Amino acid sequence: MDFRTWQASEWAAFGGVGALIVYIVLGVIAIRQLRESRRLRELEYRPYVIVDFYFKGLSVFLEVRNTGRNPARDVTVSFDKELVPPNDRRSANFSIFDQPIPMMAPGRSIRLPLGSGPAFFDEDQTAPLSYEVHVTYEDMAGKVHRDPPLLLDLSPYKHTVPPRDDAADLVSVVRQIRDLQKKWTSSSGLKVLSTDQLRAERRRDRVDHWYDARHAYEQGGFRAVIRGETQRFRRHFG
Repeated sequence: MDFRTWQASEWAAFGGVGALIVYIVLGVIAIRQLRESRRLRELEYRPYVIVDFYFKGLSVFLEVRNTGRNPARDVTVSFDKELVPPNDRRSANFSIFDQPIPMMAPGRSIRLPLGSGPAFFDEDQTAPLSYEVHVTYEDMAGKVHRDPPLLLDLSPYKHTVPPRDDAADLVSVVRQIRDLQKKWTSSSGLKVLSTDQLRAERRRDRVDHWYDARHAYEQGGFRAVIRGETQRFRRHFG
């Protein structure tokens, strides 16, 4: 084949074939990108149900949570061995796992108490420290999801301390300040006449008080809340 002898019509045909090949390649790439974007979108918006330990003080809970963006239906949770709390607490009820959970909305969690954390590490303790968990569920379109097994292990927490619950401390401080204010406005403290306007103002003050305390906690933590409440108390009562 001598390209030097080609006429214009032959070059035009060759160009058409080349353009067709380019279009086919671009079409294949576009289809693959479309499939990948669809897969990523499904992964982003599908439900994700996980099982993990949840700690509150010295207590250990077993938590089932939907961390995805869509509801999960018919959630089935199974373990490689029987769930046994420390000290053989047979009063613990895990019957929720005997049948599928009908639905779990996004962000919804179910917590079951397992027992005290230190009790798991007693010398005479026979309760397992680790479990392999299998979770199966459906999305709203009926697609079944079987995620890889989850390994729950308490061994790494043997020599650790429980996390501090700052939110509970914040609620306790606000409650104490509220009780103190009630004492000042009671018959044994300052005598205050109540009117509809005063009651409405107090309701607004309580809402503002809560938001100020929350903002102070987010900005400076627990100490900032204490400092702000002390200043507020001095402004009100000298």
